[in-house]
Amino acid sequence: MNLSLFITILRGFTDTFLWYRFFAKVLGSKYSYGYIWFYLGTLLYGQLNVRLALAETSRGNLIYGCLCSLALCSLLFHGSIIKKAFFVIWLYCVLPVAFSVFFPLIYAAAVINGQNLEAAVGCASLLSSLVQYIMLEILQRKLSILRRDFMDKDAFYLMYIIIFIYAAADIMCKMFAGETSWRSDDIWRAAIPLSLIALSGLGLYVYCVLSLEYRLLDRLAKQQYQIIEQQLSAFKEQYGQLVKMRHDMKNHSLCLAKLIKDKNVDEAAHYLDQLTLGAGQEDSMIHTGSIYADALLNPKYQQAVKLGIDISIQMSIPAKDKIAPVDICCLLSNALDNAIEACERGKKENGSPGWIQMKSAVHGQYWVLEITNSIVKPASIHQGKFLSSKRIQSYGVGLQNIKSVVEQYHGVLNLQNEDCFILSVMLPVPSTSKNGPSTLSE
Repeated sequence: MNLSLFITILRGFTDTFLWYRFFAKVLGSKYSYGYIWFYLGTLLYGQLNVRLALAETSRGNLIYGCLCSLALCSLLFHGSIIKKAFFVIWLYCVLPVAFSVFFPLIYAAAVINGQNLEAAVGCASLLSSLVQYIMLEILQRKLSILRRDFMDKDAFYLMYIIIFIYAAADIMCKMFAGETSWRSDDIWRAAIPLSLIALSGLGLYVYCVLSLEYRLLDRLAKQQYQIIEQQLSAFKEQYGQLVKMRHDMKNHSLCLAKLIKDKNVDEAAHYLDQLTLGAGQEDSMIHTGSIYADALLNPKYQQAVKLGIDISIQMSIPAKDKIAPVDICCLLSNALDNAIEACERGKKENGSPGWIQMKSAVHGQYWVLEITNSIVKPASIHQGKFLSSKRIQSYGVGLQNIKSVVEQYHGVLNLQNEDCFILSVMLPVPSTSKNGPSTLSE
């Protein structure tokens, strides 16, 4: 085996291994031993191109490789098609842009020294591969939040930038290599600016990925602030009720003391019964074992009751060191909001406020949440996803948020949409929660 063949085989293994690691990090693998399938798929469409000459130009190879890799990623990894397309295009365009950084300088040195130009191409190709490997290794260690789905408009905008940078670098590099009458001074004057421009483009490629993470972090931070605001509002309302109760109890105590002092025992007993009945009507607190979930669920429960919705809640929440409170609140808030909105639509259309059943428990090493609600008609489905009733051809943000949390914990999300809507979530937890269930029904 000669050296060039050995290097080609080694680069093939390295490429597929690092690409798979990167995709698994930012998308999440669907299957065990996914690398084997990824390598076999890459080998298959690569050999088809070699044997059948399906794409003979550099741009043809880029388009062919992107399409085949996108199809392979759709089979092996999670995430939306736009998300997968972004990372596929990014990976395929990094290499030629990195090549444009090294090639002009190495080519200029080869022309001046009268050396073999093919060796210059091989050297630039090897260096560009090393740059790609370093970028992949750094990004796959850094990026974790991108498992969540980002906005499609952000991906489209950044894909346009990526393709534009690739096309510009490719055109300049070909124009530079196409000139055969370079003088030693002129070739360096052209090579150095061209390399610097390509290097700037490479920096923008890194920025494109980091920009998606920053945008997604900002979006998630806003969601968390909204959850915190809801919790603070609930705590404030509960505190106000306690202050009012304390003030009222002072007056009630004075009244009872007066009745007992006057020996009106029957009146005092009747008054006390009324107090107990009133307290029972006001006490609709939900206790799940999580103060965060309690603060979130109580006001939403009261909202549903005021709307006339027949709602029942039976919940136990894992400890906060098992599943982050923010993620628990994100699941419960979005799921319950969607259920209440569905019941409100039913009330507007047929006058019936509908019903909601919400329950969760820890079974073995999994926390299982199930929310069932009545519906007037099944939700629209497009490409396996439920469309939002608020916007045409748009997926509900609530379900996107729920899906993101489920994927973050490597859980399972199941949606049923027939006579009623059923949302089931199963998340792994290290051990059985000790939190007891709380049952509340209306």
